[in-house]
Amino acid sequence: MTLIVFLAFQSNAYSQPPKAEIDVAIKRGVAYLKEKKDYGRTGMNAFVAYTLLKSGESPESAYIQRCVKNILADHQQKDKNGEPIYKPGGDYNYCAGVQLMVLEALSPELYYAEIRATAEFLINTQLPGGGWFYPQDTPNNGDTSITQYAILGLWAAERAGMTIPTTVWDKAARWHLSTQLPTGAFSYHPGDRAGSAPKHTMSVAGTGSMYVISMQLYPDGKLRSGPVTKQSTPSKKRFGFLEKVELTEKEKGKDEKNLFTKPTISYAALQGGKAKGANWVVNNYNVRSPTGWPNYYLYGIERIAALANVEKLGPHDWYADGARQLLATQRDDGSWKGVGNIPASTCLAIIFLSKATVKTLGRRYKPEPVGAGLLAGGRGLPKNLAEVQMRNGKVESKKLSGDLSELLAQLENPANADLESTQETLVETITLGDREKLIQQKDRVLKLIDARSPDVRRTAIWALSRTNDFRMAPHLIRALKDPDLGVRIEARNGLCTLSRKIRGLGMPEDPLADAPLNLPEAERLKLVEAWSDEATSRWQKWYNSIKPFEEKFDLYEVLNQLPQSKNK
Repeated sequence: MTLIVFLAFQSNAYSQPPKAEIDVAIKRGVAYLKEKKDYGRTGMNAFVAYTLLKSGESPESAYIQRCVKNILADHQQKDKNGEPIYKPGGDYNYCAGVQLMVLEALSPELYYAEIRATAEFLINTQLPGGGWFYPQDTPNNGDTSITQYAILGLWAAERAGMTIPTTVWDKAARWHLSTQLPTGAFSYHPGDRAGSAPKHTMSVAGTGSMYVISMQLYPDGKLRSGPVTKQSTPSKKRFGFLEKVELTEKEKGKDEKNLFTKPTISYAALQGGKAKGANWVVNNYNVRSPTGWPNYYLYGIERIAALANVEKLGPHDWYADGARQLLATQRDDGSWKGVGNIPASTCLAIIFLSKATVKTLGRRYKPEPVGAGLLAGGRGLPKNLAEVQMRNGKVESKKLSGDLSELLAQLENPANADLESTQETLVETITLGDREKLIQQKDRVLKLIDARSPDVRRTAIWALSRTNDFRMAPHLIRALKDPDLGVRIEARNGLCTLSRKIRGLGMPEDPLADAPLNLPEAERLKLVEAWSDEATSRWQKWYNSIKPFEEKFDLYEVLNQLPQSKNK
């Protein structure tokens, strides 16, 4: 009966990796991006800057300032008459859109003139049909991906205090509704037969863009009659005491009135398009092998979920699923390969893990179930209040030392009241530290897989899988039958890490991932037991094929081959 209780309350809680492990993955990805000192006047320069800002990099850091210098260089170009003009470097509209996102995230006040110039560039490059494309004379019907970044850039300009004319959003709305496939999906190049097939990446891009457009045309479901943002147009004080000269109140009022016209696309039509797109995304949900760039797809579903303000996409825990996939596919140098440009794939992964759109919208995170938020409200509050601190209005434990022996001693202590902080620090210490020290302590870690606390057992299994010692495999295989489902899942994931077989020998990560929510508990238990039996069988077969000769006939294998007694 104990197992059933754990199944009911633990399966969803442990579907998301520990926050500390996610934080370490972000740090490793950032370190990879910063290995290249200068990305020049390219879209990647802006994309890296935006990624670093959303992952917590200080706007004042030398690296960010170097990126900003490259962006500002685009505003110092000359036209044929020698006059200053904004001209994006590589990647054209991609570059302009992301540059707007960076400048708005840095300081709308400081970079208002550059924001306005870049936004006007995007307004002028919008095609008559409402989409955006590359600079060429060949007739086309737009590009869903480029259009997405133009939309994101113009949305950033609105947040910075600039008003984008209604006609721009209205044309974009018409383009999306006219290029959306009957199923609700979107293609890459709607006007090109070769690029007109539905794609996961383009479907999340197009659907997300419609959410942004809807916010601009019909904020709160009502026809827009003024600026969407509550922020007034900021003054520019680049030189301390000089301010940007504004229009007179009369002139400004007339100008703004011309910006707000009645859209030709109704609110109902936009809602219908959003619903069709969202339904397609939910019904064709696929974080492992989507059509197109996998990490591009993840960033798209993060944005849709944030804009729709939902924790799940239908029955799918999008963040937990995506985070597990990214942790499993991160390479040794901290990057993500994706399909094509490695730095771009790495940026997309970090943006997803950082929940960049949630931060843009100013929403609060829901506390993660493991390693974060458990001290709030006094739950798990350490007995010694000198060991806590306040950060952002939350109670948090003070950072523990990174000494592995000390951290293991914390886990060995049954009365340890600061388990969450210990887990976080241990994950970071093992991931970033000397792996040899972990190997020296593995006997102590082994004892912890029989601890009373499921959290401690999970942490021990996670650590053992990082020892690179295949002799740890039998202990992880045994944990596939642990009373706690979260421990079983951690054991499966640990075996994937240890063996470098990230697909888990064809076994799903969570036996209840696709189970109906109303499935009776007895049936859920059957699913879990069947999954555990099959996983144990497959992993034992794998271990038998690679284990040292002297272990070929170990007691574990012999006992499992003996006939089971019917008298228990």
